[in-house]
Amino acid sequence: MPSSITRRTAFCSAGLAMLGTSRAAEVKDEASAGSNHGINARAFGTKADGITDDTAALQRAIDTASVNGGGSVFVPAGTYRLNGQLIIKRNVTLEGVFTAPPTIPWTADSLGKGAPNGSVLLAFSGKGEADGTPFIQLDYNATLKGIAVFHPEQTDTNPPIAYPWTISSLLSGADNCSIIDVLLVNPYKGVDFGGRHTGRHFIRNLNGAPLYRGLFIDHCIDVGRVENVHFWPFWGATGAAAEFRRKEGKAFVIGRSDWQHLTNCFCIDYETGFQFIRCTSDAPAYQGGGNAHVIGGGADGCNRAVHVVEMQGHSGARFTNSQIYGDIIVEPTNNAPLTFNACGLFGSMWAANGIGLARIEGGGKVSFTDCHIHCLDPRNTLRPLIHAKSGRLQVRGCDFIDGQAARDHVLLDEAVLFANISDNTSRSAFMVINRAQGKTVVRDNLSEA
Repeated sequence: MPSSITRRTAFCSAGLAMLGTSRAAEVKDEASAGSNHGINARAFGTKADGITDDTAALQRAIDTASVNGGGSVFVPAGTYRLNGQLIIKRNVTLEGVFTAPPTIPWTADSLGKGAPNGSVLLAFSGKGEADGTPFIQLDYNATLKGIAVFHPEQTDTNPPIAYPWTISSLLSGADNCSIIDVLLVNPYKGVDFGGRHTGRHFIRNLNGAPLYRGLFIDHCIDVGRVENVHFWPFWGATGAAAEFRRKEGKAFVIGRSDWQHLTNCFCIDYETGFQFIRCTSDAPAYQGGGNAHVIGGGADGCNRAVHVVEMQGHSGARFTNSQIYGDIIVEPTNNAPLTFNACGLFGSMWAANGIGLARIEGGGKVSFTDCHIHCLDPRNTLRPLIHAKSGRLQVRGCDFIDGQAARDHVLLDEAVLFANISDNTSRSAFMVINRAQGKTVVRDNLSEA
């Protein structure tokens, strides 16, 4: 009997070759019938059979659109094997048939059966080269839309196969890059909008199961917008791939970005959900960290759901109406505000970081206002829930649903400069251990006990 990996490879080669073939027969005349989409990739010799290398033909279509001043290159339903990389040139949109990112079980048993009849790119380049050339690069005003990308040679071996970024801005930098209605099935690294300047980037409706990195944003000094991103392990949910992701995977990494908006962005089963870091270069124009507003969505089942290393001192980050399951850790290097407003906070996954919910250090003010807090994991018996080792803390108007007895809700260490712990409710006796030498207010906290 062949091994599971051998069978999976066979399905990747044979099953994926079947994607879109019936559709291809129906639309054999699409090369001349795609006026609503501008240039049609079939007119430039793409085969879309999952076997022939379509890299050069697809790039010719993109180049032609660029020479004409821009426009849309339509990628009809089919399976396009790409042994090389693509550059989507300035003012060009590479557009497939998906009007929303599909979510389907890409497994050895389902390939060729449940796989979509859509525009699918098979990525074969960069195997084993984490720092190699990205699979798709976007130039100024370029857009990738309605496309699914699959790495057929990626398996659940331990560790997974390293690949370069699947999508990035141009290696010299580019602004106004967009990703819309895209599925990244099993990338090692998903989207890099951070390695160089990426001002005014726009991402809407991006699904995927990245293994090592999901979305990286940095070098953005003009508002970036990200909407409806869903990183969920429909591929590699168990086994070695899952173990690697839980140990090494980071879903959202935010460096220097001015007024970064992330709306309805969600991840599950990563080591780190949202991480905020200092800009990865020391160029004068990009010094320090960024600021962000995360609205809706959240991080579920992560060891560190929110990890703050450094943010922009005057603005920091705000989470509004978000769901956070995993630890919140603020490092001593951060001096910026961090706010959780009207959020559901569900405590530590395994209490692996020595806290029940949050550890706060640095000089910034961390605020929890009008949140409901409930430790879901029965292994999470650690006290306290919120441990402020330094800095400034506000816990106001929150409801501590956890009814566990002898739970210290808040611990204030000596180095805390300011704390306001007020108007909270709890099921068990509300407990505050106050060792702070700074100014503190602890009042009007009610419990049912």
